[in-house]
Amino acid sequence: MKTFLFILGLAVSILSLSEAPASIDEIPFDINDYTWLVGSWEGNGFGRISHETWEKPINSTMMGMYRHINAKDELVFYEFLLLDETGLRLKHFNPDLTGWEEKDDIISFKMIRSSKDNIEMEGLTYERISDSEIEIRLVMDDGSESHTEIFRMKKVNP
Repeated sequence: MKTFLFILGLAVSILSLSEAPASIDEIPFDINDYTWLVGSWEGNGFGRISHETWEKPINSTMMGMYRHINAKDELVFYEFLLLDETGLRLKHFNPDLTGWEEKDDIISFKMIRSSKDNIEMEGLTYERISDSEIEIRLVMDDGSESHTEIFRMKKVNP
């Protein structure tokens, strides 16, 4: 019986040591690891010009702002963004600052995983390509089909 318990204990120990993390590059989320987002970015998306600005982390949260400009150089909408360990939350606003969502409603992208150069959420991914380039992938779903909108952004104030 003692031999059996010893072998069982040894097997459990070996199995627990052999469990590998989900990804070698995956790291616990620390908002300070994503200060590469801080600054102003400009690029394409939705067929025209996108601007996104991120501020330094405070209280484990980063605040961002987004605006979209159409082909006629007219402001189409704004977004107010919050990034933390749970993911990204946002609200949309018209050019006159009237909100798209109801007063207490927000759009949420739940955190899936993060690594040094990548923040992956349900439907939204930020990837650092270089110190001056990021790519944002947004899954758009209109109910009948979905597609991924890709924003290739360059840092405007390096």
